[in-house]
Amino acid sequence: MLSDPDIDLCRRYTGETWAGAKERLDRLPQGSPLIPAAQGDQAFLEAEVLRALLEFPTAYTTRPLRVLRVVPSPTRPVVRFAADSDPDGLADLIAWGLFSTGGKDDLRGIRGLRVTAAGHGRIDVGLLGSDARLRLEGIPEAAWRGAEQHRHRQAQKIGTVAPFQQTGPTPGEHAFAREHRWFDEAWKEVSALGSALLRRLLIFRSGADWLDMAGFTKHTTTYGFRLTCAESCWTPHDTLIGHLTHPVCGIALKEDMRTCTCGFGERGCRIWFDGPEQAAGRLDLQFLNVERGCEIADYNQALTYMGSPSGEIVRVTGWPPGEAVECSSGCRGGHDKVAFLRRMAEVRSKERGQRRPKAG
Repeated sequence: MLSDPDIDLCRRYTGETWAGAKERLDRLPQGSPLIPAAQGDQAFLEAEVLRALLEFPTAYTTRPLRVLRVVPSPTRPVVRFAADSDPDGLADLIAWGLFSTGGKDDLRGIRGLRVTAAGHGRIDVGLLGSDARLRLEGIPEAAWRGAEQHRHRQAQKIGTVAPFQQTGPTPGEHAFAREHRWFDEAWKEVSALGSALLRRLLIFRSGADWLDMAGFTKHTTTYGFRLTCAESCWTPHDTLIGHLTHPVCGIALKEDMRTCTCGFGERGCRIWFDGPEQAAGRLDLQFLNVERGCEIADYNQALTYMGSPSGEIVRVTGWPPGEAVECSSGCRGGHDKVAFLRRMAEVRSKERGQRRPKAG
C-alpha cells in the first residue's frame, strides 16, 4: 500500500486531488512508477497537446498554461483547466490552439485531432487512425460551443471545413501532409519527452514562485519554459531542477551546465537539458527576475483581474491582491497588463458578435 508521502509527492507533479491520486495509484501494478510513461500514439497525442498549449498565446494565471491538474491515466489521461481562467479565452485556446486551422504551411494545431464526445464541461479528443485519447475538463459548454461555431463560420468564409468532427483528414490536413510530413515525423521522435513534461506540468507551479510563465517550442525538438519571478520571492533554479529530475517522480534529464551563465545556480539564467536516452528532445529552461516595484504590482493586478487565488498572489508577489505602486524612478511606464487583457477580451467578443458585460 502506498504511503501518504508517496501520494503527496505525486500530487506536486500532477496537481491531482488527494482522493483522486490515491485511487489512481492504488490501481497501479506493484512496483509501477507513480507517474507512468505513455507510449506510441498516446505519447504523441500528449506531446502535441503540450506543444499546442505552449505555442498558443495565453493570459495570466497562477497555474502553468491555465492547467489545474493532469491525471496520467493509462487509457485516457485528463487535463483539467483552472476555474480562474477566462472561459472565452480558454475556449479559444482549445478551438484555435489545439485543432488545426488548415493550409499546407500552417503549423498551428494538431493534425488529425477530433472530438469524440463533448458535454458537461468536458471534451474528449482522439487522433484519427489510432486509439490515442485525452479528456479536456473545465471548459464551460456555452463558451466552447461559441468558439466552435465561430471556427465553423470562419472556415466557411475561406471555403474549407473545421476539423472537429470530420471522419477523415480535412483538405488542409491533406495539403500539409503532402508538403511537410517530416514535421509530424520529427515531432514523434521527441514525443516521449513532451508527454513526460505534460504529465508533470504542475511541478512548475508547486516547485517555483513565479509572476508569469511563458511557454514556447523551438525547431521540432525543444520545449521551452520562461519563468519570471519577483526579486523578493525568488526560487533558486537549482531547486526547480531538483524537482524536475527527482529520482521517483522526475525525468532523467541530462543538464548541460555550459549554458548556465550564473555563478551559483541562482537567477537570470538559461539552461538547456537533453532528454533521457529513451526520450529524445531538449528542454529550454529560462529564469528572469523583476526588480521594480511598479512592474511587480503590474503582474499583481493582472493576476487579480484574472481571478487568481489571493494566497497564490501574496506568495509570488509578496503583496495582497490588487496592490498599486507608483512607477519607480527611471521607469518608462507602459506596462499595463490589465488594459491588454481587457482589449483581448473585447476583440474576442467582437469576433463572435457578442456584447461583453461591463465589469462591476
